[in-house]
Amino acid sequence: MPPLSDAALRALFAPYCGGVAREVELLAALQLLNQQQLQGFRSVEGGLGHPYTLSWLAVRSPLETTRCNLRFPERPDLLYDFELVTHQLVSWLMDCREEEHGSVDLPDGFWQWLLLGADPAVEV
Repeated sequence: MPPLSDAALRALFAPYCGGVAREVELLAALQLLNQQQLQGFRSVEGGLGHPYTLSWLAVRSPLETTRCNLRFPERPDLLYDFELVTHQLVSWLMDCREEEHGSVDLPDGFWQWLLLGADPAVEV
């Protein structure tokens, strides 16, 4: 099956990811989604922080489940494998923030969901 155009992906995901009000963030997140990987860095208060790699399987629909893998290169024993609906992944990619040193980090909501089981639909 050929890949969907940017316009088609935008139309599919917009209703689940903030609509046209967040179109710029949505387009950037959809580009990341197509790369199937995010190299990030999680800052730690009072510490150096941790580089990580989040990867996922390619999907074409916002309601389709995608399998994700989170790895920390400095801690190869620390492995997180999980599944979630793709529009939630895109929403978190939209909310990524650039850190002072130029790296990117996923939003706190992702980490709270992963580590504490917090409901991603409920804003903290």
